[in-house]
Amino acid sequence: MLLSASVPAWSQGSSELSADLPDARTMAVQAKVEQLFQAEDFRRAYFIYRNELSPIGDKYAQYMVGYMLLNGLGVSEDPVSASAWYRLAAERDTPEFVAVSNHLLQQLDENQVHQSNAEYFRLRSRYSDVAVVLASIKRNLSDLEGRTGTRIRGESSPITIVEPDRSRTQTADSYYGSIYRQLEERLLLLKEMDGFHDIDTDPTRFDIRELERRAQVRVESID
Repeated sequence: MLLSASVPAWSQGSSELSADLPDARTMAVQAKVEQLFQAEDFRRAYFIYRNELSPIGDKYAQYMVGYMLLNGLGVSEDPVSASAWYRLAAERDTPEFVAVSNHLLQQLDENQVHQSNAEYFRLRSRYSDVAVVLASIKRNLSDLEGRTGTRIRGESSPITIVEPDRSRTQTADSYYGSIYRQLEERLLLLKEMDGFHDIDTDPTRFDIRELERRAQVRVESID
């Protein structure tokens, strides 16, 4: 019989990628979903863990998706999918996540393990650290190239940035400069990951196609 791991007591505050430390909105979403879970509004909690927090690399959220799948909380019980999510949550070798991941995987039969591998591969291609960071790099690159067709910053004409609760005015140089710095930070973060230690982190020189190729190799190397 499959055993259900208890909800962990450790904090999720440090679960974000270091290049995307949780902003006020993310922390508000984390607080909201915890309240929903404690209130046993499992369907809404599962939706937020699965669709809002897991895609940004929140390992605690990825663990909670697995936990809720394993126990049928707000979603149909599915130990195979739960195993795949547990494995994704454990990719940074966090001891608690590794322990629950290994424990569940050992309880699956051979056919279920093959199914878990297939699901784990699908999840890694979208929500692993490498995939999340690369997607962020590509968004930054698209923003920079969408302005002038190159990555080079140009004129400093004023532009208006519309935010959820207010609007504010920045110069184009300030706005695109912040994107440029984000891109540089994410390249440095990617460089820390296995298979990327020798990449060029200069935003004006790096090869996005080469990064995509290496990311594909990394994602496909299932342990």
